[in-house]
Amino acid sequence: MSFREDFLAGTPSCDQEVHIVELSTQDVLEQADALPFWSQDYTQLGKGTFSGGISSTSYQGMQIFRETMNRAVDEFASAPADSYVIGLPTIADSDSSWGLLPVRENSLITLDKNAELLFRTANLSEITVAVIPAERLEAYASQVEYIDLRKLLETIKPVESLSTSATNRLLASLTGGMRYLADVRSTEHDLHMWQHFEDDLLSTCLQALLLTRENPRQHYDHRIHRYIVNRVRDLTLSNFGCPLTISELCIELRVSRRTLNHAFARVLGITPVTYMRNVRLHRVRAELQFSPQQITSIANVAAKWGFWHMSLFSRYYRELFGECPNETLLRSRVR
Repeated sequence: MSFREDFLAGTPSCDQEVHIVELSTQDVLEQADALPFWSQDYTQLGKGTFSGGISSTSYQGMQIFRETMNRAVDEFASAPADSYVIGLPTIADSDSSWGLLPVRENSLITLDKNAELLFRTANLSEITVAVIPAERLEAYASQVEYIDLRKLLETIKPVESLSTSATNRLLASLTGGMRYLADVRSTEHDLHMWQHFEDDLLSTCLQALLLTRENPRQHYDHRIHRYIVNRVRDLTLSNFGCPLTISELCIELRVSRRTLNHAFARVLGITPVTYMRNVRLHRVRAELQFSPQQITSIANVAAKWGFWHMSLFSRYYRELFGECPNETLLRSRVR
């Protein structure tokens, strides 16, 4: 029995139907919910009306998707359980980071199984990735390529450099897989063709992992900055009714004001004050969108999240999301 037959025989829950999602979004919270099988929390950083898109194809537990967004976003995300994520930032700039590391041109982005993803996107971003069941990739690496995948991944950072040719090969494999699965949905499925495609994708992903280069100092420095940002987020959400001052944050985190500002400039490109305000604005927006019938006053919701000056709150909300709070509420009630 082959590694694939052995895997599928022991995994009766593997989806035997092709699952396809093609969706355009006009809201950052809608975008966070649009990707099938993932758990995600998005905070929009760039001001203005949001626009995004998801193209996702899934079959037998494997998923390939492309995500685009026109605003900088800070993401906390979890992939499907026991899966590896391997892919490319097909549109990115120097302001974006994945898994605590800055993303550059010709980068390979990866996420270990059952690890939380921290992704700060660029003002215009697009990623194309494969989500592969860990057991399947590990079995392929061991039985076909004679590679201990776990040992290999211990030497690889979440963002690594690839040559242009290796980047092009991986991108061709990913986009080819999306086209193939879309065709399968409308034609008679050929299992033999699927096996050839799967072999090609697994092989290409493993070769990309083998071709990476390391830079451990860069990983360490950025990880410290990201930790500071994450702690500020936690403190913001736990003190939402009475937002902490910068001085209080510095005392709580035991860092200087300069260190705090530098961490946010490096990781997100905005100030701590702006980030904390944006996090709270997203919580207000979520209540307006998802519990519209329970809201009797927008001012009460705003005050709950630490906004007591309604004209300032409305201005901040409109600048970030491109619409007034009452427009969000009315649209949600119509839905």
